Amino acid sequence: MDRLKDKIAIITGAAGGIGRVAAELFVKEGAKVVLADKDSENGAKAAKEICVLSPNSAIFFPLDVTDKQSWGQCIEQTLNTFGKLNILINNAGVSFRETVEETTMESWQTTLAVNQTGVFLGIQSALEVMKTNGEPCAIVNTASVDGLRGDSVFFAYCATKAAVEAMTKCAALCCAENSWPIRVNAVAPGYILTPMAYEDARQNGQTIEEYCAESVKLHPIGHLGKPEDIAYAYLYLASDEASFVTGTTLAVDGGYTCR
Repeated sequence: MDRLKDKIAIITGAAGGIGRVAAELFVKEGAKVVLADKDSENGAKAAKEICVLSPNSAIFFPLDVTDKQSWGQCIEQTLNTFGKLNILINNAGVSFRETVEETTMESWQTTLAVNQTGVFLGIQSALEVMKTNGEPCAIVNTASVDGLRGDSVFFAYCATKAAVEAMTKCAALCCAENSWPIRVNAVAPGYILTPMAYEDARQNGQTIEEYCAESVKLHPIGHLGKPEDIAYAYLYLASDEASFVTGTTLAVDGGYTCR
């Protein structure tokens, strides 16, 4: 408990899946959280449910991660409500099951807008307030094992996640070279049982049971990950326990990248 005591966090993609689980974990560890997502119905519901467990600990903001103005409004709401910003978790993401041959301009542009431009805008917006608040701050981006290894059927997704790893290193160096109290890291999940997994199964014409049976074979540990596995990785990198960790990508993948 209290690993994030008195810290304020924005978590994108927090209406469900990993982001929703991370928001609740962060609150349990002493933080106050802005749940940011385009899904207003489920995002507002999630914030309300978290506040039942811990009063006044969470708010919802209807963020479009691809829009710079929306980011500015989210930061402004965070400061108006909680007074500062210590942590940004760039968790929102999309994927399409398409090879390079199958990738359309629409899916390519959507994937880049959310997974890459969204992370860029989040980092840039957060830096403006973090670099002057006088407290240790952390940004955690969501990469993927598909960005580290590649996968022929996720061409655009792999491209954006590889970019996130490079962006993480560049932003970490920028902060260190300017002596800003901001660490920037990334988490690269393996296959996690989330709503995105259900959507991937649907795109591939599989039941979720068929999808899981096939995907488990890719992970030497013998099972898929849970949202909590990634949430705890976010927690470590966002906490002061990771004060000497910056510019790295932590693979939380059940051994996927060992092969």
